[in-house]
Amino acid sequence: MQRIFDFLRSDDIPPVARRSFLLERTHYIIWALALGAIEGNLAGIVATKTFDASKLLANIVWAAPIFMMTINVFWGVVIRGRPRMPLFTFLTACAALLILSIGFTSPDWKPWGGWIFAFQIGATHLFVTGLLTLRSSIWQVNYPDSHRGRIIGRLQTIRFLFVPISGVAVAAVFDTNPDYYRFVYPGAALVTLLSLVPLRRFRIRRERREIREYREHLTRAGNTAETHTGLWTGIKEAGSILRHHHAYRRYMTAQFTLGSANFFTDPVLLVVITRELGFDYLPSILLMAVIPGICSWLAIRFWAPYFDRVGVVRFRVVNCTVWVAAYACIAVSMLIIGINGRSLFWLAIPILVLARILKGISHGGGIIAWSIGHLHFARRNQADLYMSIHVALTGFRALSMPFLGLLANHLLGNGSFAIAIVIAVTALLLYRRLAREDLGQSEPESGQSEP
Repeated sequence: MQRIFDFLRSDDIPPVARRSFLLERTHYIIWALALGAIEGNLAGIVATKTFDASKLLANIVWAAPIFMMTINVFWGVVIRGRPRMPLFTFLTACAALLILSIGFTSPDWKPWGGWIFAFQIGATHLFVTGLLTLRSSIWQVNYPDSHRGRIIGRLQTIRFLFVPISGVAVAAVFDTNPDYYRFVYPGAALVTLLSLVPLRRFRIRRERREIREYREHLTRAGNTAETHTGLWTGIKEAGSILRHHHAYRRYMTAQFTLGSANFFTDPVLLVVITRELGFDYLPSILLMAVIPGICSWLAIRFWAPYFDRVGVVRFRVVNCTVWVAAYACIAVSMLIIGINGRSLFWLAIPILVLARILKGISHGGGIIAWSIGHLHFARRNQADLYMSIHVALTGFRALSMPFLGLLANHLLGNGSFAIAIVIAVTALLLYRRLAREDLGQSEPESGQSEP
């Protein structure tokens, strides 16, 4: 039992990073409780069952939090050369205000209530995605390379434990009375603000020197239109990174492919569970979020040291293999349901549960690589842009794949879930090629632009 909760340990973390970890650990516990009320799976269920959303709108709500990542290059530009904690507080407060507004939206505002809810979820995650980039930037300077995977693994373990706890609590409340969302979301907004309290004494190492050096760079460059920080400049610099840093571009291609399989599958699965199979809030959230979340919580403690030991590219090969197995189980389960309906539920549902377990195990490792894998490639003064590229590409997946999945399901029925296996196997082959060529160890090439 003690080993299960060793993600709360701090005695094996270097003293230089220990205080930051302790403060961020408390923040993450509170933040995860708020995040559970607005994450995509629960939001999609609420849209379907509270706001009577169509299949299309349910897909939009599920994808909205991730779609907002498309503009993450903007946050990468905003963060550079600015103190991080004031910006962190501002983004969190904006997210809290939008969560609060959900409590005042009525499902009786037909047909617009569901669309307003979708906008509120998407706008909330507009600011949440900025927090993703900020956190990654902070992690690079506050936590040493040798222990970064372990530290981030423990923080993500907190998320995997407390987001499902929050989701189950919210789903149980909604099963009692769906109208209680009017109280749940204002409560979640308050919890969001409370998550800032532990960070009052949080410090970022060498930040003043970093800001001074960045501003000196702009001064030396003449602060012209070509070098002055701005969205267009940031986009051009991000494009330069993708053009010239071949290892990172190929890594992003593999990661984009693997993530596409998830976005192709999960929103359609959510619609099948809630609308076609008629599952209530609680069983829906158990299948979509709680079972994967708990399995991620249990698995991440094994993935984190493995990540530190082998590096991101070789890590991704093993991790991707588990993803392939998860999609294979989903496809088998959905094919059984599609052919035999409820008559073989006794067989299809256990296979689906196994699929969600495997999804949780793979996601437990995937979130480590997703959060800090780009740091394996990035120069210190370009980490924000590397993260922004990676997060923006995640958003582009959300812009297309859920709707392609919905279209494929409309044309092929539950046989469409087999397409995810092909996508995931393609990603696995790309990662294996990267690992063989050892491109993950290469440095940014000389053609890459400086900040």
